[in-house]
Order: sequence, then C-alpha cells, then structure tokens
Amino acid sequence: MEIRNLNGVSFETIYQTFLEAFKDYAVNVNYMDAVKLQNRAIKNGYDPACSAGAFENERLVGFTLVGIDRQYIQPSAFDIMTGIIGEQRGRGLAGKMFKQIRSALIKIGIKQFYLEVLQENMAAVKAYQKEGFRIERDFNCYSLKTSDFNPAYKLKIPLQLKVVAKKQVTDFETFADWQPSWENSFTSIQRIPDALTIIAATYSIKKVGIIIYYPALKWIMNLLVDPIYRNMGVGSALIEKLLQSIGDDTIEIRYLNIPADDYALNEFLSESGFHLFTKQYEMILSLA
Repeated sequence: MEIRNLNGVSFETIYQTFLEAFKDYAVNVNYMDAVKLQNRAIKNGYDPACSAGAFENERLVGFTLVGIDRQYIQPSAFDIMTGIIGEQRGRGLAGKMFKQIRSALIKIGIKQFYLEVLQENMAAVKAYQKEGFRIERDFNCYSLKTSDFNPAYKLKIPLQLKVVAKKQVTDFETFADWQPSWENSFTSIQRIPDALTIIAATYSIKKVGIIIYYPALKWIMNLLVDPIYRNMGVGSALIEKLLQSIGDDTIEIRYLNIPADDYALNEFLSESGFHLFTKQYEMILSLA
C-alpha cells in the first residue's frame, strides 16, 4: 500500500473509488456524477498536492480530498471528502492519509483544518477527536419537497425580485449572523465553476435579501435577509421565487449546515415545510 498526494490523478478515477466507498453511506449520494464531484471539489478549493490517496498496486482504494482557503477566517484547509472502499476499512488508511496531509498543510502555513461529520457516525467523531479535532458547531441539515413549501410569513412590503450575478453577493454578506460553513462560504460561492441561481430582493432602492442556490447539487447555499426587514416575508418571497425559477423537474432541494443555535432560522425553515434529515458536527484542528 502506498500513500501519496493526488497530483495527476483524474477525477474519473476518484469518482470510481467514490462510488465504491459511498455505496453504503448513511446519506444518499446518487445525485453525484464525476463532473459534479469535480465541480464540488473546485468549489471547496481542492488542492491535489495537499490531498492524499491510498494506492494498492496503483489502484486508488481510498482518498481524502482537501481544499485550501487563505481567506476563511485565517489560512485554513477543509476535508472535502474522505472515502475508503469497504474491503480496505479497518487498516488505518485514514490515519495514514491524515498524517501526510497534516505535514503538507503545515509546510504551506495553514493554521486550521476543518471537517464536517455526521453526528450519527460517532466512531468517526471519536477518531477525529483522538487526532486532536474539537467540535466547533452543531449543524442541522434540511430538505424540502418543493410541493410542501408553505410561506412562513406573508409579504408586508413591496419587493422587487431579480436574478443577479455572483459578484453581487458581496453586497449582502453583512446580513449574515454567523460565518457560513466551508461548503457554503462566500469564497466557495465565488469559486463555483458552473451555474448558480442567485435572486436578490430590493425594497425601493434598498437591498434587503438574497438567496443563493446551486442547481448541480440542488442546495440552497445561503438565505440572507437584512435584520431590519426580517419577519416581513422577505425570506419566504425569495424561496417562493426560487422554486418558481427551478421548475417542476426538481422535486426536492436541501439547505445544509444551519447552526442549531440559530433558533429563529431553524423555526422559519420548519414552518416553511423544510424537514430536518440529518445533523452534522463542524470540527476543527489547530495546526499552529
């Protein structure tokens, strides 16, 4: 068995290992194809030199894809995805890959390493804690059957809703009450190589809200409303406009990584018809 970085390894190769590694995963990943996997990695700042693969006779049997973002609070890295095929589990491959990755990250001045893990996967949580990771945030992950959407608030102000370019997202970032998770960060939005649907809400000449949706993964990445204009139906209007724009072919969408302690947003999503389908931990390892 050889552990080395993923320089020169194609995403088609990574995808074939992904299919084998995640066929028994707790969350359905059938929506993912090779292109979507690659674009998701690009979104998350994928760096093959800081990633790692486990090779048995040149066959990729496990991998950890790592993203780099020097603007995420401080220079940081993210475990985009770790997968090991069934017959190779229990042989310490994840730890060996992590050891190589950690060394590579320290060499280039990365200060923190982030990952997300399903809370139900306590074996993984404990393994990460053993490596020095600590739980930073408790995330709720929601899905919405589009036919179940129910506006939580009636619109109380006249709005203009229009599609905008992703460069305009920066005008709305101050509306966020908390740092979006790595998957939904503002820098990850700017890195996305394929299509986004971004709808902005204005009241008179004032920008009051925005919704950012990634069609390839059928995810809402951010829903931001100016605190002054909350509980006035802005968020509901943005979701309704989004659902109208994506059409009838999409029957379910997701909104991931909502901090469990943002009670107002969690209640809003529940009242709007969203269903809590899983929970994750955001975990951090200090490399400084």
